Amino acid sequence: MPRFLVSLFSFLITIATFAAPISGDARTTELLAKARAALGGDSRLAKVQGLSASGTLSRAVNESQVTGEVTLDLQLPDKMLRTESMSPMGDATIVTETGVNGDTLLRHSRTIGGGPNMIIRIPGPPPRGSDAEAQALRNSRAELARLSLAFLLTAPSIPLEFAYGGEAEAEDGKADVIDVKGPGSFAARLFLDKTSHRPLMLVYKGAAQGMVMRTQTSDGPPDPARIERTARDAAAPPPPLVDINMFFDDYKHIDGVWLPHHITRSVDGKPTEEWTLKTITVNPAFKPDTFSAK
Repeated sequence: MPRFLVSLFSFLITIATFAAPISGDARTTELLAKARAALGGDSRLAKVQGLSASGTLSRAVNESQVTGEVTLDLQLPDKMLRTESMSPMGDATIVTETGVNGDTLLRHSRTIGGGPNMIIRIPGPPPRGSDAEAQALRNSRAELARLSLAFLLTAPSIPLEFAYGGEAEAEDGKADVIDVKGPGSFAARLFLDKTSHRPLMLVYKGAAQGMVMRTQTSDGPPDPARIERTARDAAAPPPPLVDINMFFDDYKHIDGVWLPHHITRSVDGKPTEEWTLKTITVNPAFKPDTFSAK
């Protein structure tokens, strides 16, 4: 990932000490006001009820880089759909759709091409009504809140509380830190560039997701080792929570608001994903079935 902001890993966070809680609240209010002004101002941000962004995607998979295309659709307050199209091996193309529509989890995938001898394993939808589905729904709502917060400094899908978290410093700049908390275990740290006041980085805990690619021969009896691996994978516990960092840069002025066109993500300290957005449309006319379960 040639444009990955490696220097941001060197941020050293200094937690501020307050004489009284009100001083922290005042500082938080001031910083958020500056950040909203830097993105276009309260009145323009309030008019944004939806976004549609598309571009290229690069992701680390099995010690290699896989490229593809990504589209992100947001309709406030509670709809999100991320569509990815990637070719991790040969001429096989994987199309995945993940997101949320109110209380409905959106998750669908399909493989195009690749031939009969290829198996590409990706996380499938959890059983309806299961605890896993409820957790996946919470995760999707949290992702919607994080993206809304990063793009627009608001998250109407859930109530959020903000508190001043101190100052972070790297060789090439400084950032103000805002601690964000929401319902349940929702928590994040929002880094605002001290010069531009725009969102620079979002840090949170999450589960690392990925895909496993294997090939098999279609002729002959089933492979016992493969059957054992499949059963073991199905019974495996959920992945542990790790530190996830999202970085935002390359801001461009779109319909009165400044929006990031370059997003990178690291998981547990390792660069894993990069989005280079070519277009972002504000308040697009979504098709009626954009956020429907398929």
